Amino acid sequence: MSSTWNEGYFTDVGYTYGYYREINPVFQRFCLLLRGFAPVESTNPVHCELGFGQGVSINIHAAANPGSYVGTDFNPAQAAHANSLAASYDKNPRLYDDSFEQLLARDDLPQFDSISLHGIWTWVSRDHHKQIVEFVRRHLKPGGVLYNSYNCFPGWSPAAPLRQLFSLHDRFMPHSSDHSARVEKALNFSESLLAANPIYAKSIPGLDEKLKKIMGQDRHYVAHEYFNREWNCMYFTDVVDALSPAKVDYTGSAVPFDTVDAINLSAEGQAFLSTIDNPIMREQIRDYFVNQQFRKDIFTKGATRLSSAEQVSRVLETRFVLLKPIDEISSKVSTLSGEATLQGEIYVPIMEALAAKGYAPKTVSQLLSNVPTHTYQVMLQALTVLVGMDAVAPCHSEESEKQVQSRCNLLNQHLCQQSAYESKISLLASPLTGGGVVVERFQQLFLIALRQGKKQPADWAQWAWQTLSVQGQRLLKEGKPLETAEENIAELTLQATTFAERKLPILKALRIA
Repeated sequence: MSSTWNEGYFTDVGYTYGYYREINPVFQRFCLLLRGFAPVESTNPVHCELGFGQGVSINIHAAANPGSYVGTDFNPAQAAHANSLAASYDKNPRLYDDSFEQLLARDDLPQFDSISLHGIWTWVSRDHHKQIVEFVRRHLKPGGVLYNSYNCFPGWSPAAPLRQLFSLHDRFMPHSSDHSARVEKALNFSESLLAANPIYAKSIPGLDEKLKKIMGQDRHYVAHEYFNREWNCMYFTDVVDALSPAKVDYTGSAVPFDTVDAINLSAEGQAFLSTIDNPIMREQIRDYFVNQQFRKDIFTKGATRLSSAEQVSRVLETRFVLLKPIDEISSKVSTLSGEATLQGEIYVPIMEALAAKGYAPKTVSQLLSNVPTHTYQVMLQALTVLVGMDAVAPCHSEESEKQVQSRCNLLNQHLCQQSAYESKISLLASPLTGGGVVVERFQQLFLIALRQGKKQPADWAQWAWQTLSVQGQRLLKEGKPLETAEENIAELTLQATTFAERKLPILKALRIA
């Protein structure tokens, strides 16, 4: 390890520039609503993210949601990057490089409407767990939401020794100071070990395939996922127990699919779980049925349970928006239990209704009027599945959307300008959904050209090529670089035309373009 402050965490390479919709307050409210709960309502909410990585999620959500954010990531390089993003739309960001212990010692922090940590719990020590729990106890307001995701058993049981092997090799075997070489050596060592046919490998079917999949992943991701010294994989009930001093209760999953038993559980599994009255025990046993490997949990500090009538009323008022053209939405859905086929007679009319009027958002009440053949329950389940597929997203209220439009514009302008030089962040912030939307690098360049008054796709392509060619960059097609300016411009024009026809109308509906 390169320094002593990292406490065993792999800091030799920066974390990936990922985005996690589960931290979006709009998405969290929807997940709670599915379970019949309501979060605390605030006129000026304050949210917190612990361990924000490169700061992509926290900045998109801070720009696209009313109120403000506080966050920390103890890697100063990552905190600096997060603050550079925040400065584009907020002149007073509160993004720190504090450790959990340092954050806990601060006396200038408010009560939070939500506290979120994605992929942090597993990779920190049990002492850090206690600090996180105490932070939540002190700073999560009554009715507030805690989001926590983590690796879990029983799904990780077969491969846990493999992860330990990577970490041990990195710790004890001679290695280069170059992080990529260290990762490669550990992976190759593990491959050689399995080739020597240890009894462990023989007892775990598919272990070779698991290692091959890891070896094909981004090395930055692999380093952070598998090479930290701390790795506290836990059962769901262990996490519930660990969080109990913070006075939070488990209220549901941040995976919409998890509320639809028909696509996750066999009839026998559903029948067996129905015999278990205790909700915590039932949830833990469910993990055995789906062989859960990674959980995304929502806890609340004093949950407000809605009556059935109020839950229905709130669902009917919720707006939804389509995130992609209908023909790009798969007719199959993949879950932990396998693959299910969507019934066209149910899903196609809903998607067509959402696509009407230029993809404008519609409330569930409006969708039921537009698709009178569907009952409320059928409509809600179908929307839940589509949200789970990331084909549809729940939306802000119109009032909240207006509050955040200008901040989103500023952040998106900054991200598009950065795309002229690099392709690290392929996302833009939507004031409609409160979250991030995938917009690839060249598409971001087309948006810059559009904002400069260039109206035709051919003009966007010419502008994009001028930007790229100055830097000596060329496009790849079928894995090979395009050599001439004419070839690059032709490919960019094709992409720009496709963008204008398919992606741009949706970005306009999402208030991004």
